[in-house]
Amino acid sequence: MNKFKFTIPTNDQYINLPIEIKWDFNGKEDSIELYEEDVVKEIIGLPEDFEVLRFDHSPYDNNTKTDIKYDFHFYSGDTTNVTASTQNNWVCSYIPEGFLKSEVYYYSKPFTKSFFKLDFYDTNNPKSQTNYFTVIIPVQQGATESVSLTPYTPNVNIRIPSYKLDFVGDKEGFFLYWLRNRRFIDLTTFYMSAKFFDGKLGVYVKMMTKPQSELPLKFTFEGSKYFYRKVVLDYDTKQYVIMDGDVRIGITSPIKWYEYVNP
Repeated sequence: MNKFKFTIPTNDQYINLPIEIKWDFNGKEDSIELYEEDVVKEIIGLPEDFEVLRFDHSPYDNNTKTDIKYDFHFYSGDTTNVTASTQNNWVCSYIPEGFLKSEVYYYSKPFTKSFFKLDFYDTNNPKSQTNYFTVIIPVQQGATESVSLTPYTPNVNIRIPSYKLDFVGDKEGFFLYWLRNRRFIDLTTFYMSAKFFDGKLGVYVKMMTKPQSELPLKFTFEGSKYFYRKVVLDYDTKQYVIMDGDVRIGITSPIKWYEYVNP
């Protein structure tokens, strides 16, 4: 019989086992989170500053006045014979549009649901323009005129579509609101069109800058010239002006709009 003598070692013993270890998936969870962030940014985009500035009408008359004036005229003549019309056929009143004097005086629902809509485009070319913002002017604002409702009662004052908008009094439609940050959309010149929403008929009435009686061809003309007013914003002063070519308008006399009579 063989005799073996074993001694207890003083250090730890171990056995090397050849186990293959791969680190391919190490940090995969972090990579997935980074990928999710990239996908979300690609879908919703980076945050942009869409806060708006308030632009008011630039002062005039030695900086003593700030109001802006609009007059809207509706066609009161024969719609079947617009070629024979004169400027007198366009009247600054709601009556030619089909509202009764009593409807205007008592603020009937069809009347109060009506409003003027000013749309602001980046160009006056209707084929390529984009409407960037809109201003609403309610019919409850505006000047008044004295009319008779019945022969047996005193005259009363009813609204007419003649507006003098300012910081006080009639304010709706006086301010323009546009982007504060110009990095996203850098626009300072707009082209303003005007429409009237008739709450009685449920239709929009398009407005022009001149009555058709002044045009050589009543229904054939350049729309970019007669359906828009130029509006220029000043970011330094946070004010705006309305131009007819190189001439500022809407100050000493109203900016006039005339109903377009479709043939």
